[in-house]
Amino acid sequence: MVPVRVKRLLSWLAPINVERIEGRNGPLVVRWEAGQLVLNSAHGNQSFGSLHRVFQDVMKHPTVRTVDPKNILLLGLGGGSVPRILRAELHIGAPITAVEWDPAMIKVAREHFGSEQYQDLTVVEGDATVQVHALKDRFDLVLVDLFDDLDLARGIDTMGFAHALRDRCSGVLCFNTVGYDEASDRRCELVRENLARVFGSVDELRSMGVNRVFIAR
Repeated sequence: MVPVRVKRLLSWLAPINVERIEGRNGPLVVRWEAGQLVLNSAHGNQSFGSLHRVFQDVMKHPTVRTVDPKNILLLGLGGGSVPRILRAELHIGAPITAVEWDPAMIKVAREHFGSEQYQDLTVVEGDATVQVHALKDRFDLVLVDLFDDLDLARGIDTMGFAHALRDRCSGVLCFNTVGYDEASDRRCELVRENLARVFGSVDELRSMGVNRVFIAR
C-alpha cells in the first residue's frame, strides 16, 4: 500500500483516485489533487478544492466578519469543507446544524474527511428545501451550498425557499451559486432577485470565476 505522504507528493504530478462512490446525483470521487485530498462530482469540486477556497473568501467578506455567531445553519454538507473552515481555520465553536440529502456525501465526510471530529456538529439527512421549513430555530449565520453537480439544486431558486431562509436567519445569509452559461446565470439572477425581495440588503461576492455568492442580511 502506498503511504499517504507519497500519494500527496505524487498528486502534484497527476491526480490519484482514492475511492469512487455512487451518490444520488451521480458519481463522487475522492482523490488527491495537488497535495490535497478533495471530493469531486462529475464536473465540479464538491469539497476541499475550489469550493473550499470559495467559502474561505466568503468568511473574509466584511459583512460576514461582523457576525459573532451563536449558532450556524449549513444547507449542503458535502465532504465537510465548511465545518473545517469554521472549526480548524477560524476557530469558531458555535453549534452547527448541517443538512445533507445524500447519504453518500455524509459517509464520505465522515470516513475520508473526519467530520465526526468536530464538536457540536449535528448532521440532518434530508432535503434542505423541506428541512428548512421543519427547523424551528433561527440562526445567526446561514450558509447555503446546494448543487446537483454544477447546477443549483431543484427548488432553491423559488420565492418559497427565499422566505424560508428569511425565517431561519437572524443574522447573515451566504448563498453560493454558480453561473457558467446563460441558463445557469439566469438561475443565479433569480436567486438574487428573490433574496432582494425578502432581505434588507444583498451583496454579491464573485469567486473562482464562476461562483456568485449572495450575502444578505
